[in-house]
Amino acid sequence: MRTVCILILCWLGPVQAMYAAQTNVQIDSIRQLLRTPHPDTTRVLLLAQLAYEYTQTNPLATIAYGRQALRLAQQVHFQRGECWALIRMGSGFREAGNYPAALQVGLQGLHAAEGLGDPELIGRALNALGYLYWEQGNSRPALNYFLQSKRMAEKISNQKLLTRVLGNIGNVYQQLNLLDSALYYLRRGYTLDLVNRDLVSEVGDAGMLGNVYARLGRSGLAQYYYRRSIKRAKKPHITFALCRSYLGRARLFEKEGGIWADSALQNGRQALAAGQLGHYPKGVLEASQFLATAWANRQDTAAAYRYLSLANATRDSLFSLSKMAQVQALEVSDRLSQQELAAEQEQAEAERRQLWLLAALAGALPALWLLWRNNRLKQHAYHQLNRRNAQIAAQRDRLREALAELKATQNQLMQREKMAFLGELTAGIAHELQNPLNFVKNFADVSTELVEEMSGKEHEVASSNSIGQEFLTGLKQNLQKISQHGQRASSIIRDMLEHSRSGPGRREPSDLNALTEEALLLAYQGFCVKNPEFKATLTREYDPGLGLVPVIRSDIVRVMLNLCANSLYAVLERQRKLEACAATTGYEPTITVSTRRTTEREVELKVLDNGIGMPESIRTKVFQPFFSTKPPGEGTGLGLSLCFDIVVQSHGGNLAVKSKENEFTEFTVRLPS
Repeated sequence: MRTVCILILCWLGPVQAMYAAQTNVQIDSIRQLLRTPHPDTTRVLLLAQLAYEYTQTNPLATIAYGRQALRLAQQVHFQRGECWALIRMGSGFREAGNYPAALQVGLQGLHAAEGLGDPELIGRALNALGYLYWEQGNSRPALNYFLQSKRMAEKISNQKLLTRVLGNIGNVYQQLNLLDSALYYLRRGYTLDLVNRDLVSEVGDAGMLGNVYARLGRSGLAQYYYRRSIKRAKKPHITFALCRSYLGRARLFEKEGGIWADSALQNGRQALAAGQLGHYPKGVLEASQFLATAWANRQDTAAAYRYLSLANATRDSLFSLSKMAQVQALEVSDRLSQQELAAEQEQAEAERRQLWLLAALAGALPALWLLWRNNRLKQHAYHQLNRRNAQIAAQRDRLREALAELKATQNQLMQREKMAFLGELTAGIAHELQNPLNFVKNFADVSTELVEEMSGKEHEVASSNSIGQEFLTGLKQNLQKISQHGQRASSIIRDMLEHSRSGPGRREPSDLNALTEEALLLAYQGFCVKNPEFKATLTREYDPGLGLVPVIRSDIVRVMLNLCANSLYAVLERQRKLEACAATTGYEPTITVSTRRTTEREVELKVLDNGIGMPESIRTKVFQPFFSTKPPGEGTGLGLSLCFDIVVQSHGGNLAVKSKENEFTEFTVRLPS
């Protein structure tokens, strides 16, 4: 059976070398072999190779065949086959954009290869992990894995692995903007690609050489390598190379402008089409981002918005907070596992030393001195192991304490932010309270005068019941109005106390139109108290059929207050900039607040302003804690972060932002109903 496995592996090597001309033939050949009887170990290797053949064209098929290979290898206890299956599955998950799954499977493959002590498998697993980190933009860990893989390939003289690794090292240096080092390794890798006839590595390295030469300002060489990469990658449709090379050409044409503008858009669309056809999310993301920017530069906002929406959706699927948290959790788990494994190895080594000492004790008396000495060494090793375990336990305890402190600090920050909101709204609430209290005072004064008048004309009242009845009616109406406006003042105070209350609230069916109107008026009045000369147009577009929605009233009011306050600040800043430039003609600060029911189970609230807007570099960070664009002392940087927590974590909804610098900003809150 081992002989058959070796023959299969020898057959697989030249198959990879003829990838460009015989991709479909290879797949058909492997499938034909799978239809004929073979030992299970041979079938595992065939399934793993079939998974590899689909990596650049259909990563979902790679994952499926990799799983088949893994299940069969586990059934027949074929450990080497398990390693190959895990490495192929990791590549499939990476190309499909599922980075947490790729990291988990890749680490399993590396540990399995290390358990076997197979240098080739270890090198392959290290290279795959390095590529995964490079795709995510984590250059330092990627470079570490690639250099380890390079040392392993050189140790066993594996030229096929070395040609892949050298180009990958060049990719990392290009990502780090160390262009001389990138050019050195990419040239070496490209030369080996041609020698070993590795088409996948060749077209990838050619595309990256084009990127490096483009950044060095050598557009002629860049175009040469882009064209070569596209020409060689087209027939077998090697997705990642087509995406990178088309996109590189598009960026080069866009930079040159003029007559090349249409070519830039054409190449951008070809890059996007290649990524979509090959199920390559990272390529789709980069191509759609380029097209969105290109159309925006051409003032075609509809096309720019369409591609920007595609880019945002793809980025969310690749780099969402939950996926990044999974990746970090897997990294921490792997480090802890490595520490525990090291501790177990130390303990096993100590136990082996103890057994050796017992065997020596069964010898002759001359070995007693050696036994005593080794026993002391054993005790010392045990003490060191105990100290190490104690240190690990202490570190874990400190981490738990730090986590508890972090959660407590977060709760305190949320409460402080609530109080900050309350302080900002105090002026608006005071203004709102002033009107009912004035009514109370005025009507109280009128009622007092009526009573005094009735007392002075008591004899007239007795002689004329109609006059007395008129006085009593007026007095009654005034007292009713006093009661009405007193209740209104009490309601405002109650809402203020509700905003300042700490801890999670209870969801209640609420009228979101009324809550939104309340937040808009309070934010506007408070803003006008601090800026008396400021005026803005407030536009309401409320859905009358919205219905009652179960929410935490105080939290939703706080979210809408924060969004409205930010919009008021944005339009005031734009007005000030225009006044400073003496260009205020035609500008009118406008805030539009709208509600609508999008589906039976979802409602939508929007706050739109025509203020200063935000560039993309700021828009991607607005929901991060402590990030603020306001001057020191005017903003805490926690408002939008806490709004995001309230909408997403407390209500299971979604909070998104769209903006264009010096034109508009729109926040959208979606809540389940």
